[in-house]
Amino acid sequence: MRWIHIGVKDLKVTLRDRAATGILLAMPMLLIVILGSALGNLADNISKIPVAIVNLDEGEVGAQIADSFFTDASLKDLFLASRMRDPLSARAEVERGNMVGALVFPHDLTRRINTGKPSELTVYVDPGRQISGTVFRSVAEGVSTQVSAASIAARTAAYYAQDLRVSDPSFIGRVIGKAVQSASETGALGAVKLEETTAARGKEISMVSYYAGGMSAMFIMFGAMFGAFALVRERDEWTLPRLMMTPASRMDIVGGKMLGVFLVGIAQFAVLFAFTSAIGVQWGDPVAVWAIAVSMVAAATGMSILIAALAKTTRAVSGVAQIVIQFMAAVGGSFFPVSQFPAWLQPLHYFSVNGWAIDGILETMRGGSILNVIPSIVALLGMALLFFAVGVWRLRWE
Repeated sequence: MRWIHIGVKDLKVTLRDRAATGILLAMPMLLIVILGSALGNLADNISKIPVAIVNLDEGEVGAQIADSFFTDASLKDLFLASRMRDPLSARAEVERGNMVGALVFPHDLTRRINTGKPSELTVYVDPGRQISGTVFRSVAEGVSTQVSAASIAARTAAYYAQDLRVSDPSFIGRVIGKAVQSASETGALGAVKLEETTAARGKEISMVSYYAGGMSAMFIMFGAMFGAFALVRERDEWTLPRLMMTPASRMDIVGGKMLGVFLVGIAQFAVLFAFTSAIGVQWGDPVAVWAIAVSMVAAATGMSILIAALAKTTRAVSGVAQIVIQFMAAVGGSFFPVSQFPAWLQPLHYFSVNGWAIDGILETMRGGSILNVIPSIVALLGMALLFFAVGVWRLRWE
């Protein structure tokens, strides 16, 4: 049981170090809040796009389409539309940068559609606001498509009505008008709609939740750095050789040191888990979450002895650990989602403790169970075993 006493002793030493606890606990809490708030859901951070709607149409078609910018929920969420009566004034507003774009309906839009004649909508876009302008242009093209559909309905009705022998010359006009009205009122112009959904299973994950997992993984790795630093420092100060003169075996010493790092990591995750849960992060199935956490901490613990084995001095520990941890954090997705990486870079996250840990955490946040995170658990425990074996093999005791 000597290894347990050594591990508990190292845990107490770390917890008494205010600088270490500040880095391992306060820093991830701060970054989770800042990054999660600053890089929150992009749609929530984009202000509504100011646009002008100029309806000169003397009939009903222009009015119906123009009104949709003020009544349709999806368009109201995206655009801050303003009605204007003069197309030149609307264009001037776009040129001055007050409006991203302007959509103009001609005065004879309904009449030309009812008679089966082509018509034209005018759209002005600010070239200096390419993203917002592209969005508005795309919506305008969708409006143009609906107008074209109404025109097709009118032309079809005119084609069949012209073969009818009727004495009333206005009959064909009424038939065309009825066709357009029917197509509009029955929803035929929007009969085929594009329904957008996510290909990922489960619910959407907020950026605060994402960074709760990403920062937890990264700073648990920093906890491993402190474990490696303590082990090398004890070797340099001859505490470790003196410890070998006690009845404790080498395995007791190594096991105790690793237990200390492991307990620090578990305590660290428990505090971060409680803090993020208090600010609204929903981690998902507790069994799956803690299975991932234990596996992640085990991999970080193995990493600590590997770093201690590779580094000859305490200064070298800092250099080696920074390189390894920052690389794993970068390619593993602690800073940005892996899905945003170039395709050739994405497979690198499988070589990172952070990558497997974040994959598992995101799976639980989407509603996954312990069965869904088994690949991440197996990968993390495999890394832990590999790091530990190589570290013990290469570790210098004096």
